[in-house]
This record gives sequence, structure tokens and C-alpha cells, in this order.
Amino acid sequence: MLKGLSLRARLLALLGATLAVGLALGVGLLMLHAASRVRAEADSTARLAREFVATALASVEESDDPLPALRSRLAEVERLRHIHIFMAGSDEERAITGEDRRAPAWFAALVAGPRSATRIALEGRGRLGGELALVAEPGDEIDEIWEEVWLLALGAAALALAGFGVVSIVVSRALAPVSTLAAALHRLERGDRDVRMVAGDAPEFVAIAGRVDALAETLARFDAENRALVERIIHVQDEERRDIARDLHDEIGPFLFSIRAGLGALARKLEGARRDDCLNIDEQLGALQQVNRRILGRLRPAALDEMGLEGALQALAQGWRDLYPKVAVWLHVEEAGAPLDESIALTAYRIVQEGLTNVFRHARAARVEVTVERIVSGGKSELRVSVRDDGAGVRDGAREGIGLRGMSERVAALGGRLTLDTASPRGARLEARLPLETLCDAK
Repeated sequence: MLKGLSLRARLLALLGATLAVGLALGVGLLMLHAASRVRAEADSTARLAREFVATALASVEESDDPLPALRSRLAEVERLRHIHIFMAGSDEERAITGEDRRAPAWFAALVAGPRSATRIALEGRGRLGGELALVAEPGDEIDEIWEEVWLLALGAAALALAGFGVVSIVVSRALAPVSTLAAALHRLERGDRDVRMVAGDAPEFVAIAGRVDALAETLARFDAENRALVERIIHVQDEERRDIARDLHDEIGPFLFSIRAGLGALARKLEGARRDDCLNIDEQLGALQQVNRRILGRLRPAALDEMGLEGALQALAQGWRDLYPKVAVWLHVEEAGAPLDESIALTAYRIVQEGLTNVFRHARAARVEVTVERIVSGGKSELRVSVRDDGAGVRDGAREGIGLRGMSERVAALGGRLTLDTASPRGARLEARLPLETLCDAK
């Protein structure tokens, strides 16, 4: 029943139920006591009435006209409450059944029960005849008790509501740190390590706030260590790729060129089948040189060192345009400001390279937009790299490939963030934000 309710709502529901039960028990006890009061009052009045009737009958038995004398004596007890004395069968007996009460009928029935009546035969008492009726009618007492119960219940309800309101305010203020704690943990889950809690005065929440702050500091330290480790790994990888690319370019490349030159000279001296064999070998070596150039491009894009980021991206885009002339590749690069750090420039190039590769492999797009620009976000300078297409978009449940995972790690190591989501109205958008000021300050 309470599933899904907050802790505050559960406490207030429990308090409200407790107050309601207490109020109901209090009213019930008042009614039980009221019933005993009514019965005691009715019994006391009935005894008094019987004694009075006995005295009155004894005094009028020898009277010449006893009935008027009895009526005169009975008129003296009309001032008594809760009892009616009259001759049986008279109009008075019919009249009392319609007496109005201020208390509801259900309350009167619950408290008083059925009306009790006593009949005293007058036969044998001188000249008197018939029956004398004594009917208990505690209506006034019931009305008084009803007013008491109603006023007490109303006062108790008002007091309970006031107490509920006060406790609700106190509980809300006391549990406010719980919401703060939930928000702080959510921020930690999203990667925000600058969380600091304000716990209030409760010692328990102060201790929890201290643990959360310590957890945030520990996670921030671990994040910094992980970023430094990943950055170091990426730096080592880049150095290894640079060394391999240099060896391929400076050693393998010249060897392949020399072999092709020697084969060309040999082919010119030979004729027939031997000359054709030399030419076939030359074609294979040419293909090997193309493979070598592609490997060099993936290990270390030479255009990046020779032409800078914008020139390298222009060459990359033009290469895709040549391969897929029906796909429009739009490129905008803005490099205003200080020269980009080598790691930032290489990462931006790799992101665009990976993004274009995924677009042409999977998206079936007709247009691709590549944007590289400096922006200011949150008071910090960033390089925004975006690859957007109008293709099939990101499928639900699609898993991130090895290339994108590598890019995510590389961007995270530089303190940035990489996102891939569905673009509007169709297609996908790969976007990276690379911080610039942090690296500049570190240098």
C-alpha cells in the first residue's frame, strides 16, 4: 500500500492514521461513558419517581376526590428531568413519543437504548382506578452528552490537524537532507565530482554528508588518476605509431621504390615471358606501396603534419568525395586563436575520420556535415567536433564499436566528452567537446 511513496509521505501517512485511530478511540470511549451516564441518570430518576409516586398515592387514598388530588400532586414533578408520570392511555402518553431532540436519532439509540416504562396499578387504592405510567425519557441528558461529545470531538480534531501540520513541517525540514543526498548521488552517478552536501544539524545526516563528500573527493582523485593513465597510454600509442610510421616511410618505402626501379630496368632488358613476369611483380609491388601508404595514413596522417588540421581534413573529405561522388560532404573548420595542441589536433582528426568511416559504411546518407570550431561553454574554451548525416540514424540497442570506444577513451583522457545520438529530423550526430584551456594551463 505504501509502496512507491516517499519516506516523508510514509511518515505522514503513519502519523495521520495514528491520529485518526486515536481520535476514533477517544470518541468511542466518550460514547461508552455516555451510555453509562444515561443509564445511571435514568435509574436514579426512576427510583426517585417511584418513591414520590408511593408517597403521593398514600396521601390521596383517603381523599373524597382522589384523582384530581393525584393529578395535582403529579404536576409537582413536571420539573423533574428524564421521567414522565401520567395516567396510562391519556394524551400525555401519546404526546411524549413525538418529543424533539437536538441529538441525532442514531446517537440517542446508541447511548440510551430502548425506552423503559413502569406501570403501577391503582386498583385497590381507595377510589382510584386504572394504571399510572412512569416512562424514562432521558432526552435532555442525551442532548447534553451529544453537545459534549461533538465539541470534544471537534476540538480534538482541530488539535490533531494542528499537530499534524506542525509535525509535517518538522518532518519535511528534518528529511530535507534525504533529497539533497539523492541529488548528490545522482550527480556523482553522472560524473560530477564537485558535489558537496549541506546536511543540516542532525548528527546522522552530518555523518552521511561527510561520507558523501569524501566519496566525491575519492572518485575525483580516481578519475584524475585514470585520465592521466589513459592519457599516458594514448601518448605511448601515438609515439609507437609515429615510430612505426617513420620506419615504414623511411625504410620500407625506399626499399619498395628501389625494388620497383630495379625490376623496371630488368624488364627493359628482357623479352617474352620473363619480361611479363617482371611486370607482374612490379604490379604487386605497386599494390604493396598503396597498402603501405594506407597504413601510414592510419598510423600517422602525414597531411596533419604538412598542412595542419584544416588541410588534413580537406584532404580526408576529398578522398571520400572521390570514392562516393553521390554523397555531399560539407566541411567547416574554424581554427581562429592559438595553435591547437598536437594531441587535440590528432584527436579531432581521428574523430572526423572515424565518423566519416561509419557514415559511409552504415548510414546510407546523402549528405554529411563536418564542423570543427572553437566555442566557449561554461566559461571554458572548447573545441567542438561534429559529424552529422541524414542517414538511417542510430538503431535502438545498437552497440558501440571498437572505433567509437577507442575515441571515447581518447576524448575522456583529454578531459572531454563524446556523444552519439539521433539527429533531427533524421540521421545521426557524433559530437565531441575537447577542452583547450586545461591543456594550455598544464603546459
